[in-house]
Amino acid sequence: MGRQMLFVTGLAVAALALWAGVSRTGQADASKSSQAAAYVHAVVFHVKKEAPAGEAAALISDAHELLRPIRSVRELRVGRPAEKGTPNLAKKDFEVGLLVLFDDFEGLQTYLEDPLHLKYVDKHLNHVDVQVYDFVNQKK
Repeated sequence: MGRQMLFVTGLAVAALALWAGVSRTGQADASKSSQAAAYVHAVVFHVKKEAPAGEAAALISDAHELLRPIRSVRELRVGRPAEKGTPNLAKKDFEVGLLVLFDDFEGLQTYLEDPLHLKYVDKHLNHVDVQVYDFVNQKK
C-alpha cells in the first residue's frame, strides 16, 4: 500500500510539473504572439503575358517554400485576389499578393539579403512586374 501511494504521489508531482512547464511556455508564447509585428512588407505581382504557364501558382508555392523559412519572417500570407472583396474598391487587376510581417526594419533587411529571398527574386523577377509597399504598423 505504501509503495502504491508513493507511486501515485510521484505521478501527481510529475503531472503537476509538466502542467506548470506547459503553462509557462504557453504564457511566454502567447505574450510573444500577442505583440503585433511592427513592419509590414506588401508586394503585388502582375504576371507578364510572356511568362511561363503556371507562373502565378509558382509564385505562391515558392513563397511558402523559399520565403517562409527565412528566420526574420514573423508571418507570411500569399495568394490570388479574393473572389469577394470591398465593393467598388478592391482591385483585382493583379495575379498574386504577398504580405510579409517582421518585427522591425532589421528583419526586413535580413529577409531581403537572405539567399532564399534572392533565389525567389532570381527565379521570378523576369516574369512579373511588382509594386512594393513597406509600412510600419502604428497604433496612433
